[in-house]
Amino acid sequence: MRRTARTATGLFCALFVAGLASAQSRTYTTMSPVSKDAAGHASVTVNVTDDTGQPVSGAVSLVDVTGSATHWLSGAALNGQGAATFRVDDLGSGDHALHAEFAGTTTDTSSSSKPLSLTPDAAAIPDFTITLAPTTFTVKTGGTAATTITITPLNGFTGFISLSCSGLPIDYVTCNNTPANMEITTATPQTAVMNIQTTATDSTDAMLRRSRTPGSPLARSNGAYLALLPGIVGLGWLARKRRKLMRGIMLMALLSVMLASATGCSAQYWYYHLGPIFGGTPPGTYTITVTAQTSNGVNAAEHSASVALTVQ
Repeated sequence: MRRTARTATGLFCALFVAGLASAQSRTYTTMSPVSKDAAGHASVTVNVTDDTGQPVSGAVSLVDVTGSATHWLSGAALNGQGAATFRVDDLGSGDHALHAEFAGTTTDTSSSSKPLSLTPDAAAIPDFTITLAPTTFTVKTGGTAATTITITPLNGFTGFISLSCSGLPIDYVTCNNTPANMEITTATPQTAVMNIQTTATDSTDAMLRRSRTPGSPLARSNGAYLALLPGIVGLGWLARKRRKLMRGIMLMALLSVMLASATGCSAQYWYYHLGPIFGGTPPGTYTITVTAQTSNGVNAAEHSASVALTVQ
């Protein structure tokens, strides 16, 4: 009986997984030939579509195979047309086989493009390349991620390289590179780490709880209302006896209005003293670019790579 139960459980799990897989749409990833813009920069464009030919959303990576080594170059978020463009003029000399990898989503399967052969012109000038690993990752709102930045010197390059990030959603994602500056003195590749921090949802309930703590505007105004309440009720009773006290009632009403205005300003108090209330990093896929720059006062070089950050 136990064996029969285990078999039935295994069959159920297999059917469940198969059902999830069948719920995903098959995708097709293609990569265009290398093209050059007016400035001479070479790039390729990756497109991802589903069974019906419609563009999909998500993250895609550009992978380089040189000899027996595989390098994950860059990651990017697909735009509304299911496309992403990658610069490829930062590759070193030699034969390269590029292909694109679509990471897949809960509704779309992963897929890869056919390899594209590329042999850049050999350059004798000192230079360097930048690669990232991983190039795509998924985090929850408020989560963190990290990618390794590898700088590889070419043709005897030496000097200082500074690292920076761009493309971040303002107020929602931050990043820092450790170290932010690197000194290249040998032909050995050097690494740094980029740490990414998304913003957690700021709880409105927590803000309200803090506002009711002793000394906060709302707490003080609530206490004042309680203190004034007996006086207002008492004045209303005495007014039946003496009409002259109506002026007192009007005065107390005026004070109540002033206190209500002070309570209404508590939102402004929260903003200036506790900061604005954020809903956290919005779900979606973002492209974050890492740029490596160097200059010796005469010649300057700049190379970049990117990662695709998916926030759930």
